[in-house]
Amino acid sequence: MRSGIRSPMINPSEPPNKTVAVLINVPKPSIAKSYMTFIFALTAALFYGVADYSGSRASRFANSASITFFGQATAFVGIGIFLIFIRTPVMPLESWFWTTGGGFGGAIALVAFYKAMSLGSMTVIAPITAVIGLSVPVIAGVLSGERPSGSAWIGILLAVIAVALVADVLDKHDLPTSGRVIWMAVAAGIGFGMIFVCMGNASHDHGLWPLFGQRLVSVPTVAAIALVQARKLSVPKNVVLLSIAAGVLDTSANGLYLIATHTGMMSIVSVVVAMYPVATVFLAMTLDHERLHKSQGVGLLLAVVSLALVSL
Repeated sequence: MRSGIRSPMINPSEPPNKTVAVLINVPKPSIAKSYMTFIFALTAALFYGVADYSGSRASRFANSASITFFGQATAFVGIGIFLIFIRTPVMPLESWFWTTGGGFGGAIALVAFYKAMSLGSMTVIAPITAVIGLSVPVIAGVLSGERPSGSAWIGILLAVIAVALVADVLDKHDLPTSGRVIWMAVAAGIGFGMIFVCMGNASHDHGLWPLFGQRLVSVPTVAAIALVQARKLSVPKNVVLLSIAAGVLDTSANGLYLIATHTGMMSIVSVVVAMYPVATVFLAMTLDHERLHKSQGVGLLLAVVSLALVSL
């Protein structure tokens, strides 16, 4: 620009970076960040849903603890290999405590969940577990100082109603399968809630170390359960791929959840992730021909609405 001539569009008193932002109309970082958080959380929900279906199908042919061990061990080895080649700082001691809690809770949750899903209807057990799993991180997030917006609170309420409807818990044909199976689902939900809270509080600046720490606890815990229940850790050849898929997808979902909680509020992220039963129910209907009731259909529609409200 020539001396003595100034552009009328630029105020020289403003910082250059602010001027550039005005000229090229860059969106607010918080908006872009919230969309990325939503995408990460929604992808995590999809991965969780497919992982749950895979592990549950495999558990119909083998001990659920053995299936869980095989999948978790495979993911553990994969994470270890990545850490060898992708060097990142080891996470602090506090994060190790959080990941230990997440690993223990996750081990108990997966074994109980796969067992419940193998004994009962997937379209019932998965949503019941999600309701319990959703409540724990939402309460923890609010107690830690998170303040969701008004639309987000409406979305959270609708999400709880949606998951309950998808569970179809009041349908009489499902009552005979309650009792032991339902208690397994509740235990699994509490364990999943522990994972969400612990991983949400673990360090977000140390790459895959939180996932490594979680598996470092969950793998031996599941191995011990499998040895007590089945006295072996092997699985039939026909479910090897399902076991691997369950472990890899579950670990990938944990990683996406970790990223999402780094960019957004845990109380919001957990609501989106809690929609994972939609994927499980869809696969059960498509591949296993499980029947969807009217209330479950309404629940699925409410789930979509709740996701839209939470993402605002």
